[in-house]
Amino acid sequence: MSLRSYGYLLFLLSALWAGGVLANTPQETQLKTSNTAGYLGVRVDLIPKTLAAQLPEDILVGQGIMVTGFADNSTAPQQGLKQYDVILSYDGHPVMHPREFISAIKNDRPGRVVKLQLARKGKIITLPVTLASQQYPLTQEQLDYQYNMQTMGFDGLKIKQFSANDFEAAIRYLAPDGVVRSRQFSGTYNKIFQEIYAAPDIPDLAKQHLVKELSQRKKQEEGWFGNWIPFNDGNFSPDSFKNFGL
Repeated sequence: MSLRSYGYLLFLLSALWAGGVLANTPQETQLKTSNTAGYLGVRVDLIPKTLAAQLPEDILVGQGIMVTGFADNSTAPQQGLKQYDVILSYDGHPVMHPREFISAIKNDRPGRVVKLQLARKGKIITLPVTLASQQYPLTQEQLDYQYNMQTMGFDGLKIKQFSANDFEAAIRYLAPDGVVRSRQFSGTYNKIFQEIYAAPDIPDLAKQHLVKELSQRKKQEEGWFGNWIPFNDGNFSPDSFKNFGL
């Protein structure tokens, strides 16, 4: 997502905000430097037809993948997994292709114990294994979000007006310590104005945008009372709005 994407983003935000006011729960998150995912270090492949023919009759057609080896740092052999084991299911979900198995591990939580159903030497066994963790690079969308957040200092702001001089204003911003926080202000225009500029950890550019939109809303008074008004001055990310605590 880039700084040039405002047209699409404004449409996206309209859809997101249509669902109503989000829960009043402040959020604090650290900007990511990498993605952490589950890891087992197992090499797998499709089952040869000669091996598939030896599986029990109650196994689904096409179900199962074969363990062909392990990465050097894998703990799977120490946990009981063996080469040429046939993995039939992952935590109760049938495994039909190596991609499914790899995706299930990568999308799982490191440290969690999962149950693998295996076919080994003509028997069906269940083996619990603990997932390790592995670091993956940020996606391009995440990198764009990082850049936009660091450049603008915020990724979302909203204004709500109850009467001619009764407002709530909220912003999600990047504090100097690198933590993404959300903050809400309420009261008269002058009260909110003073509190925004007195806030020590909100970037100056973010303060300016929030005050600008608050001032614009005060001038217009077009009957938006009681409704949150989102603005696209920040560099919005769909993921960030899921946790914009207000």
